[in-house]
Parts: sequence; C-alpha cells; structure tokens
Amino acid sequence: MKAEILHKPAFAELKIYLSPGESVTAEAGAMVYMSPNIGVRTTTGGGFFKGLARKVLTSQTLFMNTYYAENREGYVVFAPGIPGDIVEVEVTKPLYISDTNYLASTGLEFGVKFTGFRGVFTPGGMFWFKVSGNGKAWLATYGGVDIINLQPGERIMVDNIHLAAFDADMNFTLRKFGRLKSFLFGGEYILTEFTGPGRVFIQSRNLPVFANMLYKYMPKNNR
Repeated sequence: MKAEILHKPAFAELKIYLSPGESVTAEAGAMVYMSPNIGVRTTTGGGFFKGLARKVLTSQTLFMNTYYAENREGYVVFAPGIPGDIVEVEVTKPLYISDTNYLASTGLEFGVKFTGFRGVFTPGGMFWFKVSGNGKAWLATYGGVDIINLQPGERIMVDNIHLAAFDADMNFTLRKFGRLKSFLFGGEYILTEFTGPGRVFIQSRNLPVFANMLYKYMPKNNR
C-alpha cells in the first residue's frame, strides 16, 4: 500500500494505492473518486452496537466504508469536509481522535472512549473516537498540524479547540486561561495540559471562530 497526500497544505486530499489483498477504511462520504476496479464493503466498523455507540456519542456516522482492490492495483482518493492539511500517523497503541479529524485508516479497530467530564471542554466532548491496533491513520486538520512529541515529564498546554488527537495513555488535566480577567476577556477559556511521554496533534486554525465569522454574513430572517 502506498499513500500520497495531494494539494498540501490548504486543500489536501489523500490518495491510496491498493494492491489485491490490501484495504483501507474511511468514514462514509469521504471518497472523492477511485479507479473502476476498487470494491467497497459498508459495515458498522466493529459491529452494530459499536457503530451505534460511535454514532450516538460522537458525530461519526454509523457506517464505515472499506475499500479494496479487485484483481489488480487500483487507487481511491479521500478528502475531509474541512479545508486544511492531512497527516499520516503510525498507530501502535490506542489513539484518541476528535470526531471531525478522523479521515481514514488501515489495520485498526474502532471504538469510543469516555474521557470523563473533563472531556466536555475538548472538541471530542466526553466521548472521543478511538483507534487501536497496529496500522496507520490519516488525520485531517483544519489548517496546518503541529505534532508535539513530549518526553517523560514534559508538559504542554493546548487550547482545546485546536486539539485534534493524542495518545490515549497520556495524562491530561484541564486548566483555565490565566487569572480571572484573562479567563473572562482574553479570548481563551479552557486549556488542556498534557504530560509526556506521548504525542499531541494540534490543528492551527479554530473552526468555531471561522463558523462565527461566516454566520455574521449569512442572511437573517428579520420577520
């Protein structure tokens, strides 16, 4: 299997080349185009109840599509719903992904993880999309992506809206932004403090801020 990321960094697409016997899984609706010899199986990604939990507890769809090559090599191209970059991640231990940042994966199992009430202040909410096993995942980020590899005991504080994914075995706690005045008027509210070892994936743009900017220009019903 070979992966190629096209149109970096602002409007990235993921092109996967598949040989017979190879497959890649993506959320329903992510496929842009593919060669005619690519077959597809639609499943709930681990059983009906796991799929239902993923649908109810996160914004992931109930179904996942698995693409495979029939008879000879083929290709399939995926694109996320938001503009930005795509990064390939080697997964050897569980990884939590914000539901808007998962694009595709191969060789991995899917699940949902309750991160506690502290998670309500993170993009994934109290329930994060979880991948585990040994394989690869492709994350789609709004804007660019910073990959912070923390050493044991090393810490970093991340604005929650910019948090895209992190290794599941990392310790993290919530922090307010500065003192009371900064918390109320500084434009930043809740931060997540991570302690290494582990990886944190941070997206450079703020999707809610962009959505609010667009909302100001949308027609309003004055009646």
